[in-house]
Amino acid sequence: MAHDLISLDSVMNLAEAMENMDGDAELLQEIVTIFMETGPEQMAALANSIAAGEVKDVAIKAHGMKGGASNFCARKFVASALRLELLAKTGTLDGAGPLLDAMKANYAELEELVVLINWGEVANNWTS
Repeated sequence: MAHDLISLDSVMNLAEAMENMDGDAELLQEIVTIFMETGPEQMAALANSIAAGEVKDVAIKAHGMKGGASNFCARKFVASALRLELLAKTGTLDGAGPLLDAMKANYAELEELVVLINWGEVANNWTS
Protein backbone atom coordinates (compact mmCIF):
# COMPACT_ATOMS: atom_id res chain seq x y z
CA MET A 1 0.00 0.00 0.00
CA ALA A 2 1.31 3.41 -0.92
CA HIS A 3 0.80 6.41 1.29
CA ASP A 4 1.58 10.06 0.66
CA LEU A 5 1.53 10.88 4.36
CA ILE A 6 4.55 11.90 6.37
CA SER A 7 5.44 9.24 8.92
CA LEU A 8 6.28 10.93 12.21
CA ASP A 9 7.21 7.57 13.69
CA SER A 10 8.50 8.70 17.03
CA VAL A 11 5.41 10.74 17.94
CA MET A 12 2.59 9.45 15.76
CA ASN A 13 2.70 7.37 12.62
CA LEU A 14 -0.14 8.97 10.71
CA ALA A 15 0.13 6.66 7.71
CA GLU A 16 -0.09 3.55 9.89
CA ALA A 17 -2.95 5.06 11.88
CA MET A 18 -4.86 5.74 8.65
CA GLU A 19 -4.23 2.18 7.55
CA ASN A 20 -5.58 0.92 10.88
CA MET A 21 -8.74 2.98 10.24
CA ASP A 22 -9.10 1.66 6.68
CA GLY A 23 -8.47 5.17 5.38
CA ASP A 24 -11.25 6.79 7.43
CA ALA A 25 -9.72 10.15 8.38
CA GLU A 26 -12.92 11.26 10.10
CA LEU A 27 -12.84 8.24 12.41
CA LEU A 28 -9.15 8.75 13.11
CA GLN A 29 -9.74 12.41 13.91
CA GLU A 30 -12.56 11.48 16.29
CA ILE A 31 -10.41 8.91 18.11
CA VAL A 32 -7.49 11.33 18.41
CA THR A 33 -9.79 14.13 19.59
CA ILE A 34 -11.39 11.99 22.29
CA PHE A 35 -7.99 10.82 23.51
CA MET A 36 -6.65 14.37 23.64
CA GLU A 37 -9.76 15.69 25.41
CA THR A 38 -9.76 12.98 28.07
CA GLY A 39 -5.98 12.77 28.45
CA PRO A 40 -5.50 15.43 31.14
CA GLU A 41 -8.18 13.87 33.35
CA GLN A 42 -6.78 10.37 32.83
CA MET A 43 -3.25 11.60 33.55
CA ALA A 44 -4.44 13.29 36.76
CA ALA A 45 -6.17 10.08 37.87
CA LEU A 46 -2.99 8.16 37.12
CA ALA A 47 -0.94 10.63 39.17
CA ASN A 48 -3.40 10.28 42.06
CA SER A 49 -3.13 6.49 41.94
CA ILE A 50 0.66 6.74 41.99
CA ALA A 51 0.53 9.13 44.95
CA ALA A 52 -1.83 6.77 46.79
CA GLY A 53 0.41 3.78 46.08
CA GLU A 54 -2.37 1.95 44.24
CA VAL A 55 -0.20 -0.39 42.18
CA LYS A 56 -3.05 -2.29 40.54
CA ASP A 57 -4.88 0.92 39.58
CA VAL A 58 -1.70 2.36 38.11
CA ALA A 59 -1.24 -0.73 35.94
CA ILE A 60 -4.87 -0.60 34.78
CA LYS A 61 -4.85 3.13 34.05
CA ALA A 62 -1.50 3.06 32.25
CA HIS A 63 -2.71 0.08 30.23
CA GLY A 64 -5.89 1.95 29.26
CA MET A 65 -4.01 5.03 28.15
CA LYS A 66 -1.55 2.86 26.25
CA GLY A 67 -4.43 1.21 24.43
CA GLY A 68 -6.05 4.51 23.57
CA ALA A 69 -2.84 5.89 22.10
CA SER A 70 -2.18 2.62 20.28
CA ASN A 71 -5.34 3.22 18.25
CA PHE A 72 -3.62 6.07 16.45
CA CYS A 73 -0.02 4.85 16.59
CA ALA A 74 1.30 7.39 19.10
CA ARG A 75 4.47 5.37 19.57
CA LYS A 76 6.39 7.45 22.11
CA PHE A 77 3.34 7.81 24.33
CA VAL A 78 2.57 4.10 24.01
CA ALA A 79 6.14 3.23 24.98
CA SER A 80 6.13 5.47 28.05
CA ALA A 81 2.72 4.16 29.19
CA LEU A 82 3.94 0.59 28.70
CA ARG A 83 6.99 1.24 30.88
CA LEU A 84 4.76 2.53 33.69
CA GLU A 85 2.32 -0.35 33.27
CA LEU A 86 5.11 -2.93 33.42
CA LEU A 87 6.65 -1.28 36.48
CA ALA A 88 3.32 -1.40 38.30
CA LYS A 89 2.84 -5.04 37.33
CA THR A 90 6.06 -5.85 39.20
CA GLY A 91 4.26 -4.73 42.36
CA THR A 92 6.20 -1.53 42.95
CA LEU A 93 5.85 2.11 42.05
CA ASP A 94 9.49 2.97 42.77
CA GLY A 95 10.49 5.14 39.83
CA ALA A 96 6.91 5.78 38.71
CA GLY A 97 7.28 9.56 38.96
CA PRO A 98 9.80 9.90 36.13
CA LEU A 99 7.78 7.47 34.00
CA LEU A 100 4.65 9.58 34.52
CA ASP A 101 6.70 12.66 33.63
CA ALA A 102 7.73 10.94 30.39
CA MET A 103 4.08 10.20 29.62
CA LYS A 104 3.21 13.85 30.23
CA ALA A 105 6.03 15.00 27.95
CA ASN A 106 4.93 12.59 25.23
CA TYR A 107 1.34 13.80 25.62
CA ALA A 108 2.54 17.40 25.21
CA GLU A 109 4.30 16.39 21.98
CA LEU A 110 1.06 14.86 20.75
CA GLU A 111 -0.81 18.06 21.59
CA GLU A 112 1.65 20.06 19.50
CA LEU A 113 1.37 17.64 16.58
CA VAL A 114 -2.40 17.19 16.58
CA VAL A 115 -3.14 20.90 16.15
CA LEU A 116 -0.98 20.90 13.02
CA ILE A 117 -2.82 18.06 11.30
CA ASN A 118 -5.02 19.09 8.39
CA TRP A 119 -7.52 16.25 8.49
CA GLY A 120 -8.99 17.15 5.11
CA GLU A 121 -5.54 16.89 3.58
CA VAL A 122 -4.96 13.59 5.34
CA ALA A 123 -8.16 12.21 3.83
CA ASN A 124 -7.33 13.56 0.36
CA ASN A 125 -3.77 12.21 0.41
CA TRP A 126 -4.69 8.73 1.57
CA THR A 127 -4.14 6.05 -1.03
CA SER A 128 -4.33 2.36 -0.37
